[in-house]
Amino acid sequence: MKITLSELDEMRFGVITAKMNFECDDNLNEVIDWCMEKNTKFLIVRISTEHINLVQEMERNDFMLTDTLVYFRNKKIEKTLINLPDGYSWRLANLNDADEVEILATQTFVGYKGHYHADQNLAKKDCDLVYSSWAANSCKNKILADAVILILKGQEIAAFATLKKVEDYMCEGVLFGVAPNHQGKNLYSSLMDLAQQWALNNSFCQMSVSTQITNLAVQKVWCRQGFEPHKSFYTLHKWFSQ
Repeated sequence: MKITLSELDEMRFGVITAKMNFECDDNLNEVIDWCMEKNTKFLIVRISTEHINLVQEMERNDFMLTDTLVYFRNKKIEKTLINLPDGYSWRLANLNDADEVEILATQTFVGYKGHYHADQNLAKKDCDLVYSSWAANSCKNKILADAVILILKGQEIAAFATLKKVEDYMCEGVLFGVAPNHQGKNLYSSLMDLAQQWALNNSFCQMSVSTQITNLAVQKVWCRQGFEPHKSFYTLHKWFSQ
């Protein structure tokens, strides 16, 4: 049973929070008992969409579905020509970029349709901070990201992408953001090209990315760049009354 208390979520939302990846051999009653023993108020569960019967059992126990996450994977990354619009350049982020990346992420993730925002028990401003702080800390902490790619217009950060090793042969594109005043210039596609270039330069032959199933725009970009659907997960929340 892979379940842990999340100090970060507890600090952000003010309640004892647990997270887990639910496997087919986990026992739901044992999970609930564990949460009760730890005085957990809020539980976040991620489970493969293959286990629909387990999901239905969770729903009967007052879990609520908050999002469906789809993963795409490119199993054979190839070098591509990086074509940035005139006046734009790129580089890797450093510690000094954290504050500006946080501001950009605050702009791009307002009202984001992730599992936090889907939960009416959580304040939307607190949900926004999940992503902005995550992006900022990715510039500081190698546990969160092995690299953060920036696209700049002059000295202004126009877009960012965070990358993380998941296997010796594969990295993951985790967070992407394009500033509202720089959208419409195919910068997201450029971020994907740059991410794959970084992957090849660091001896990765595959790359994965994920998003909510409703985010069709980025999935179309991925398909055009050789990515294919790989796996999917439901996210469910449960609130305890004690």
